[in-house]
Amino acid sequence: MISCVESTGKSPDEVGRIRRAVAVTERVIDLLTPQIRPGLSERDLAAFVHARFADLGVSPAWPAEGCPIVNSGPASDLGHTYPSAAILIEPGHLVHIDLGVRLDGYCSDLQRMWYVRRPGESAPPVDVQRAFGTVVRAIEAGAAALRPGARGFEVDAAARKVVVGAGFPEFKHGLGHGLGRAVHDGGTMLGPRWPCYGRNVEAVVEAGNVFTLELGVATGSGVVGLEEDVLVTPTGCEFLSSRQHDLMFI
Repeated sequence: MISCVESTGKSPDEVGRIRRAVAVTERVIDLLTPQIRPGLSERDLAAFVHARFADLGVSPAWPAEGCPIVNSGPASDLGHTYPSAAILIEPGHLVHIDLGVRLDGYCSDLQRMWYVRRPGESAPPVDVQRAFGTVVRAIEAGAAALRPGARGFEVDAAARKVVVGAGFPEFKHGLGHGLGRAVHDGGTMLGPRWPCYGRNVEAVVEAGNVFTLELGVATGSGVVGLEEDVLVTPTGCEFLSSRQHDLMFI
């Protein structure tokens, strides 16, 4: 099949700009970790992130009212939602943040996870650990399938197989999207053959494409969701972000 999806391969200069945006985003995440504690609201964390964006001279990668997305605990609405002033961080909550910046005209898009321990806990609950490990492995599987010549739906299927095989419901969105001047940069979509994605998932991956790899599963403590930014190379893919392999423990 010949795809009509426009190529979105990035030049070395463009990739360098995305790398710098990713590095700034990871700096914000490092500054955010010591701030996470019981009693703060989702909106408090979002305000802290906005202040750090201003300090670092960057703008949010999508409209500020929803960048970052902040979720704390099982009652928080998932997806592209606004941080709540009413939902407070509590012991036993998973805290999930989806954020990105725009720097020199190019974007980043990352998701990171923390667990807030209950008194006496030395590790997250077993179901949380299992969910987190599954999400990490699914992203690894997607990355292993992401190479020039692969089609978008094939990459998505590799990650989806890990999640379903572990006994979790399949995630209700595509595995990844193009990243560049816009946080959703068009071109090939890494997603299932659902009508909503049209022909973009049939398109062929090319060297120089930059994608997100993202998915999540729900637990009794909240959502476990991770997102990484990757560059397609001539032989596979390279992570532009420093992967989160372990759940951060507060």
